[in-house]
Amino acid sequence: MAPVRNWLIPVDGSALSLRPIEWVLSHREDWVTLPAVHLLSVQTPLTADASRFVNAAQLKDYHREEGLKALSDAAQRLRSAGIEPELHVSVGDTATTIVDFAASRQADQILIGTRGHTGLGGTLLGSVASKVAHQTQIPLLLVR
Repeated sequence: MAPVRNWLIPVDGSALSLRPIEWVLSHREDWVTLPAVHLLSVQTPLTADASRFVNAAQLKDYHREEGLKALSDAAQRLRSAGIEPELHVSVGDTATTIVDFAASRQADQILIGTRGHTGLGGTLLGSVASKVAHQTQIPLLLVR
């Protein structure tokens, strides 16, 4: 099996989204060469009403700033382990943006955290992980 070389890890700043980072770090010694790691923060578009008060450049700056905040902990953890991630911020529907971004970057694998709930009334996958799983053709590693 060929080594995976180009990974996408969507991050929203939550502890759940850091689980794939911890998985990467705990398996770091398993790879001959480390993959390129792309961290992606998908920001929710603001409503059309917001454009009446804020211009497009300000909105872009806002989304970039919020996205970089969401990526900061994951990026720091990787850098501390000697892995330099590429940071990306996009705006749109979360699952669709993840799938499209992974395809555009020719990702070999998407790593995403799951909710980890089981039992009656619980779900195994969060809604974003579930939607990504249904929309992508790229191998998906679900980290619980």
